[in-house]
Amino acid sequence: MFANMDIRGVHLRLDQGVKTLLDQHDYPAPVASLLTEMLIVACLLSANLKLQGRLSVQIRGAGPLQWVMAECRQLSDDPEQPFRVKGMAKCDDQIDPQMSLADMVADGRLIITIEPDKGQRYQGIVMVDKNTLAECVESYFYQSEQLPTHIQLVSSDQGASGFMLQRLPQAMADEHQSDLDWELVHALAATLTHDELIQLPAEQVLHRLFHEQQVTVFEPRPVLQECDCSRERCGAAIIGLGKDSVDEILAEQDAIVIDCHFCNNHYSFDSVDCHMLLEHDVIAAKNSPALH
Repeated sequence: MFANMDIRGVHLRLDQGVKTLLDQHDYPAPVASLLTEMLIVACLLSANLKLQGRLSVQIRGAGPLQWVMAECRQLSDDPEQPFRVKGMAKCDDQIDPQMSLADMVADGRLIITIEPDKGQRYQGIVMVDKNTLAECVESYFYQSEQLPTHIQLVSSDQGASGFMLQRLPQAMADEHQSDLDWELVHALAATLTHDELIQLPAEQVLHRLFHEQQVTVFEPRPVLQECDCSRERCGAAIIGLGKDSVDEILAEQDAIVIDCHFCNNHYSFDSVDCHMLLEHDVIAAKNSPALH
């Protein structure tokens, strides 16, 4: 946060967490790189909003990359609590490394969804008509929020980093001064190279760019690759099918197997498991007070 300026920023570095997630899948290199950048964006936006809940970034299109999604979850505003991320993509086995983002997704849409634990769900959509994901996100904020935004993303074998600046809705009375502040800060940020972003610690990045400005730095938060799938959630999905549908499936196969495409975990429910789930659901319904 900049003192006496309507501007705030976020610096993020993803390292082992992203590698763990990508190791669970065999994505083509351009898809793995884009998914990494989308995980960075999800964390940057979530931190910038100080969101308690879920924020997802998706791209859907008609090209060889049909769908890619990254999600960041914040369980509380406790700085010791990590950002929890997950992501996945659906794509062809082979994608030309030279393809641009627009060509990969072909008539694609960038979809940003905010789901706070308390409050209203929000979703914004823009066309994927820029050369990079960073430019698409900047365009999203300019079109939907009218908030000038600067984003830099780096994904390489050395790691993955992101840097975001955003001009806030004006609180200062002097609009002209606010314009000058943004022009200065944005120009300084534009001098940051990809090598500096990926190699320098956050403190050095901020000193390198803004040593003449007053900047308040908040406690850093860890980022953890963590899927929120569970046997309990899968069991609830089976209950939602209803007894007749469950019986039909079990008549054709020995068990109902639910696969999580985010983390590749598999959950198997045989006939005994399924009938226990359904029986417990019936008992719970009978014990629930009826509404009249």
